[in-house]
Amino acid sequence: MSVRAELLALLALVALLESCAAVAPPLGGPRDRTPPRLVSSSPDSAARNVKQQFVRLNFSEAVVTKDLSKNLLITPQLSADNSYKLREDRNSITLLFDKPLDENTTYSFNFREGVVDITEGLPARNAALNFSTGAVLDSGKVSGTVTDVLTAKPIAEASVGLYRDADTAGVKRGRPYYTVLTDKEGKFSLGFLKAGPYKIYALADKNNNGRYDEGEKIAYLPAPITIAGSTAAPVSLVLTQPDRRPPLLTTRQPSPTQLRLSFNEGLRSAALAPLGSGQAPAAVAEALLLTDRGRTVVLFKTPEVGDGRYLLTTADSTGNVGRDTLQVKFPVPPATARKTVSPPLYSVEGSPRTVYSEGQVKFSFAVPVRLAAGKPFGTLIEDSTRRRPLRVPADGTLSPDRTALTVRFNTKARKRLDIVLDSTALTAITGQPLRLRPLRLGISEQDVSTSLSGTITTKEKSFEPAAARRQAASGSQPRFAQRHLHILRHCPRHLPPPRAD
Repeated sequence: MSVRAELLALLALVALLESCAAVAPPLGGPRDRTPPRLVSSSPDSAARNVKQQFVRLNFSEAVVTKDLSKNLLITPQLSADNSYKLREDRNSITLLFDKPLDENTTYSFNFREGVVDITEGLPARNAALNFSTGAVLDSGKVSGTVTDVLTAKPIAEASVGLYRDADTAGVKRGRPYYTVLTDKEGKFSLGFLKAGPYKIYALADKNNNGRYDEGEKIAYLPAPITIAGSTAAPVSLVLTQPDRRPPLLTTRQPSPTQLRLSFNEGLRSAALAPLGSGQAPAAVAEALLLTDRGRTVVLFKTPEVGDGRYLLTTADSTGNVGRDTLQVKFPVPPATARKTVSPPLYSVEGSPRTVYSEGQVKFSFAVPVRLAAGKPFGTLIEDSTRRRPLRVPADGTLSPDRTALTVRFNTKARKRLDIVLDSTALTAITGQPLRLRPLRLGISEQDVSTSLSGTITTKEKSFEPAAARRQAASGSQPRFAQRHLHILRHCPRHLPPPRAD
C-alpha cells in the first residue's frame, strides 16, 4: 500500500473516532420536545433529620448543568467557607459539600433553569428540593412583586433578600439569609422560612454579587416584616435609584430679625455651629427653626446670636449630608426708614369665645419661644374665684418647633374661664415682648371640639332629624339646624392624622 493510501486511511479513522466521541442529537426522526423530569432525589423532598453531606437529583434522561452559579438558589445561603463540588453522572446531578449543613435548618435548593437535557437544551421541570436537618420543616412564606418607580413595570431577575432582624451587617456588607429572583412578571415567592422578623430588600443586582453597590436600584420596606406561617399578605417592592446628592441651598432672604434659607428638598435635620466666635452652641441651636415641611431653615437674631460665620449642617430624608459655611449679617434699617407697627407675635387658633369644660386652646407664635424651667407658664382662673397654676406637661405642651403652646383643661367653671400666660415664664427667643393678654372664655354646654358636622343631601324641601322633631314637640329649642347634623361626644377626643399611603 502506498504512503498516500495509508495517510488517507488514517485520516478517515480519526474522523470516525471524533464523530463517535461527540455528543449530538441523533439524526433523523422527530425532535425531542419533552423536558427532563425529576424522578427522585437524595435526600427525599420534605425529608427531616437529614445528616448527609451531599444532594443528588435524578432525572428521566441525560442532563447537564447550564450557568449553575447563576441559576442555582440555595436558601438559607451556605456559609462562605462551605462551598460545594459538582458531579454530573449522565442522568443525575450531585452537589458535594465541604462541610456539614447547619443543624435544625430547613434548606431549599432551586436549580431554576440550571439543568437541561443534552439534546435540545430543554430546562428540567421542578428541579427543586426542600428538606430539614432537624425534626421540623419550617413553613413560613412570603411573596410579592417588584416594580420600577418610574415606569411602574414589573422587574424580572431582581434579587429579593430577607435579612434577619438581628443582622447588623446590612445590605451593603452582609448577605441575605434567604434569597430569590423575580420571574418575568416581577413576582417572587419564598417558602419554607423560619418564623421571625426579617428586613426585606430588592436589588437590581447588576454584578450578581448578592450585595447592594452604589448605582444599583434598590427597594425596601421601612420596618421589618414578621414571618409566621404561610398566610402573610403579598409584599409590594418598588425599585428606585437612591439619591446621593446632598441638600442644595437655593436662596437666602435676610431681614433685620431673621435669615431664611431655602433648600431644593425637604430636610430631616439642620444644625448650626458658630465659627471662630464666643457664641454658645446651645444659644445658636435655639435660634434655628426648621419650617415649611423642612424646605426652609430660619435663623433668628437673638440677644445671643447675631452677625458672624457659621457652619450649617443639613441632612435629607435619605441621610445625605450637606455642609455650608454662612457669613451671616442681619441688615440694619436706615435711620430714615419709615417706622411701621410690628405685627403681633402670637394668636389664638380659631379665636374662640367659648369652650367646653373639658378641652384645649392653642396659642401660635410667630417666633420660637422658651419656657422657664420649673416655673408655671400661666394661671387658670375659674369663674373669677378659683385659681390654679398651669405647668408642663400636665396642663400644656410646647410643639417641637417651639411655635405652638397647647393648653389643656378640665374645669368645673360654670360661666367663665380665664387663661393668663406668664410673660416672665414664656418668652420669645428673639427678646421681643410677646405682649400676652388674658384670654377670657365662656363655658359652652356643647363639646364643639369633638363634634362631627356635615351636609345631608335630600330631595325633601324641609328636613329635620328625629331628635330635632322630638325637641320641637316638647317645646324645647331644637339643637339641630336644618340640613346639618351634629354628632356630639360620640367620637374619640384625639383623632390620629390620616395615614399617607
